[in-house]
Amino acid sequence: MASDSRQFRARQGQGGFVLALVLWLLAAIAIVAGLLTLWALDQVADAQRDRTGAEQQLAMFGTRDTLIYLAATRDKTVAGLPVQALGAEQRALRSLEEFGAFSRDAIGGELPLDGSVHQGLEQTRFAVQDEAGLVSLSWPTPAYLDRLLAAWGVGEGDAPRLRDALLDYIDHDDLRHLNGAEARDYERADRPPPPNRRLLAPVELDRVLGWDEDAGLRQDLVAEQATTFYAGPLNLNTAPREILPLFIPGCPATCDILRERRREAPLRSSNEVQALLGVVLPGDPVSDYRFAPSDELRLTLWGDSGAAWRIHVRLTPMADGQAPWVFLAAYQVTRPESDDPPRTIDHALFADAATGRP
Repeated sequence: MASDSRQFRARQGQGGFVLALVLWLLAAIAIVAGLLTLWALDQVADAQRDRTGAEQQLAMFGTRDTLIYLAATRDKTVAGLPVQALGAEQRALRSLEEFGAFSRDAIGGELPLDGSVHQGLEQTRFAVQDEAGLVSLSWPTPAYLDRLLAAWGVGEGDAPRLRDALLDYIDHDDLRHLNGAEARDYERADRPPPPNRRLLAPVELDRVLGWDEDAGLRQDLVAEQATTFYAGPLNLNTAPREILPLFIPGCPATCDILRERRREAPLRSSNEVQALLGVVLPGDPVSDYRFAPSDELRLTLWGDSGAAWRIHVRLTPMADGQAPWVFLAAYQVTRPESDDPPRTIDHALFADAATGRP
């Protein structure tokens, strides 16, 4: 009996060990299954993010190409970029009205080129800015730079240094302006010397000694308001509201009047502007201002997440044997933040692929 009892207890101990081992194995299997499930969910989430990102990129590229196609196949007017193409008869009539030159009068339904936000394909938003509406830094004069730096929030103590540094950066000699910087100054700062040529892109301003430092300079305003791809008359129909006080006397009152007027109908001449505002425009009213867009356009495109892309394009319709446009620069910028809902464009090229509606 004693031997049977010992055998029974041994079998009970073995059974308890096996049960514990089975429970541990089940727990391990459950843990591994849980980890595999979490890994699979992470992989699915990553794949979904990659898919969403790829779709967003495709929508941005599609929006970009659609805008460039419109710009290359439409005759711009004082109101902006027509979305609908003119028929042959309409084009002939507009040429006759201007004695052979094409009339730039508004036709209605144009896409404004003033940097306003519009809805592109899918969830893409975009803004098109005529670069003639921006302040040019191609070959600025000292007085012009003084006005710009004051408008960008630079104090009187820092403005001469930034002004002269930029003038030394772009001039063709190695003579140093009073407050400027030439090759030796850049060498002491362990930086590449100035190239002594005009700026190739607005982002190149960061290479000018002092312009990348905290001198009260409103870098956000510089990025939005400056251009290095256009040098010529200012377009008062596409100039952003922040730029207008640099050229319009009596602001903000006169600037508000001008902006309200051009919302109703585009401006056509300096005489019209001076009569409307009761002011004399600085400089030469004929040669310093324009009212039709230029061939240089700045596109900004962005989606629901990530950085925005900024693309500078020059239209070249008369280039012999070349493409009708040239990409001048493309780089990423901070996504614009706007409380205003994007405007929609009533055209099949911007229609939703699923619904067929704009």
